[in-house]
Amino acid sequence: MDERITGWWDAVLAGETDEPHPIHGERVKVRLKRDSLELTGILDHAKDRDQLVRQARSRIGKGIRKVDVERLVVAPRLERPGVLEQTIIAAYSDRATAELARNFVVEHSRVTPKHEAIVDHTNSKQLANLVPDEYVDDIRKRIDRGEAVLVIRVDETAAFTVRGLLEEETRCHWTMATPPEVAARV
Repeated sequence: MDERITGWWDAVLAGETDEPHPIHGERVKVRLKRDSLELTGILDHAKDRDQLVRQARSRIGKGIRKVDVERLVVAPRLERPGVLEQTIIAAYSDRATAELARNFVVEHSRVTPKHEAIVDHTNSKQLANLVPDEYVDDIRKRIDRGEAVLVIRVDETAAFTVRGLLEEETRCHWTMATPPEVAARV
């Protein structure tokens, strides 16, 4: 298990229940009631809920006797994955920062990109292959200013989450999303 998550669980058992979960953030709340641990919140995927429940139950006997997960639910999925894809673009001061942002987004959104690249002055020729023509000039201006651009193509059902993470949690200077397109069939 990731040491950040282990540390978070240790802090919870010590009574520090106000810190957001390292991956799920504010979507998960934890409360200690005597010898019981209560988890509440809404997660995007059943596998995330199952993993969180396993982690909580593994703490039984370490200060808690019971885990209550009745109010930890999975959000209903109304959209159908695999139909549309969307490209999200974000500009950063340099390639290293763009790489950190890419790693952060992949880990925290739990999304496997359909395609991703970091473009700067060293490989700007590939830009035309990554985004629709009408966006190339705007992006090239950023690269000409010395910025590195993260181009990440994801299933359209995850695009809102990915763009939110880029805008709110990384040090991007600018973001944009292209309109959704029919997913490429491989």
